[in-house]
Amino acid sequence: MTKEFDAVIVGSGINALVCGAMLAKNGWRVAILERNDQPGGAISTRTDVFPGFTVELLSSWHPLFLGGPAYADLASDLARLGVEYLNTEDPTGVVCTDGSAVLSTNAQRNAETFGGLGDLGAWNAVMSDFGNKADLAFGLLGTDFWRPNSGKLGWKAWRQLGRRGVMESGAELLEPAGPWADRTFSSPVTKALLAPWALHNGLGPDDASSAFITKVIAAAITLGGMPIPVGGGVKLVDALCTIVTEAGGEIATSTAVQKINVIDGKARSVLTSDGNTYTASKVVIASVTPQSLYLDLLDEKCVPEKYRSAAQDYRYGRAGMQIHLALSEPPRWNNPDMANVALVHVLDSINSFSESVNAANRGFLPRRPTIVVGQPTTIDSSRAPEGAGLLWIQLQEVPRVIRGDLAAEITHTGDWSSKVRDQYAQRVIDQLQPHIANISSGQTGKIVLGPADLEGLNVNLVGGDPYSGDCRIDQYALWRPLRLANGHNTGIKGLWHIGASTHPGPGLGGGSGYLVAKRLRERRR
Repeated sequence: MTKEFDAVIVGSGINALVCGAMLAKNGWRVAILERNDQPGGAISTRTDVFPGFTVELLSSWHPLFLGGPAYADLASDLARLGVEYLNTEDPTGVVCTDGSAVLSTNAQRNAETFGGLGDLGAWNAVMSDFGNKADLAFGLLGTDFWRPNSGKLGWKAWRQLGRRGVMESGAELLEPAGPWADRTFSSPVTKALLAPWALHNGLGPDDASSAFITKVIAAAITLGGMPIPVGGGVKLVDALCTIVTEAGGEIATSTAVQKINVIDGKARSVLTSDGNTYTASKVVIASVTPQSLYLDLLDEKCVPEKYRSAAQDYRYGRAGMQIHLALSEPPRWNNPDMANVALVHVLDSINSFSESVNAANRGFLPRRPTIVVGQPTTIDSSRAPEGAGLLWIQLQEVPRVIRGDLAAEITHTGDWSSKVRDQYAQRVIDQLQPHIANISSGQTGKIVLGPADLEGLNVNLVGGDPYSGDCRIDQYALWRPLRLANGHNTGIKGLWHIGASTHPGPGLGGGSGYLVAKRLRERRR
């Protein structure tokens, strides 16, 4: 069977859905092909894990999407289709050896927090300096570097900062979070409150540019909070799919793509594993990893050698792990200030954070991992039955292949067996026990997803890497996905590359899908 469309998109993650919806709004007939039985990619909302609960198996929080250009473009349609976002004044906090703190969207409360920590002057200076350059910082993350008008950002920076200011900002852009936090703040609690946010872009405190990412996310959270859609991310997925189908498009699930056909140097169609062909009169767009695209989906003779070589060298980062706990009552934090916080980092200190990241990078299970404790019911009470509790726990310092255990407690053979996965999850729960009194006694349900489970849910999470590729500086910005600095251009006419493996990288922002759709829409005009 052959089906004809203007654009065929491989994959259905947030970037694919944003791209498809934007093109559909411009009159394109779009087909989105998804190998799983549900669209959404890393948005996987489930109501069958714990009876009566709504669980986000993978990604959960949407500040990057709600604050980004894709949402601005699609907001009216999403509202029409019933997507409603809720937010909180307490988006994030920390519990560490030296104390605890909450980062709020309320400026007065932040002044009291940082004043109590002895870092109010430093915090105000950081926010003032960043605020003066926020348009440049966010512009850098959202710029399509491969278009002629991208030079406007550089010219704007030159006019705003001057030559020396641009050079100074370049050094600031590359600074690691650890040294920045140590020279900027006096309190270990402040450092532990801010630095772990580098994890959410795949970085550690010793990695280049992690200070920049930390400041960007801290500013985004204090301004925009931690929004989530009522009823789960599936509501956003369903709405984006509806925008596509309303324009005559198709969402084909349980449809694995076997090959992208290139004829006379142009991507013409997509062949699925069930023998169907989807032709694309305008473009094929692939939301996959570089290795999947250049080494699997394309015939070797169609791919320039430099692209194949660069794809072979593409590097994946640390793995992740998810733990979901249903509780008979809300979590009972020993520090009641954490009860209403959407996302809490639990760690010993910025030093333990550094140790854990470096351990995982070298293949070792951390002794005292940095634990991300999400509490979705603090924002959307419909996620759990009345009177019950729900914890969304994430680990981002997990080795993809295990070489050892820093605590010398877990016996392994290198791979992530279910036994090793569950033993490590118990280490995490034991670490939380002193902070959440009923984390064990109140459990009514538990599910643990290790690296192999994550890849099983989404093939783009290779080895359990939640960001579809190492995000350190040599694989970021201009050099994401390939060292060729080719951006979303694949070197093949009519074939575009989007997804977390491409600029501007991971996160539920839809950035790459937005950039490619915008370029295609403007070309048509």
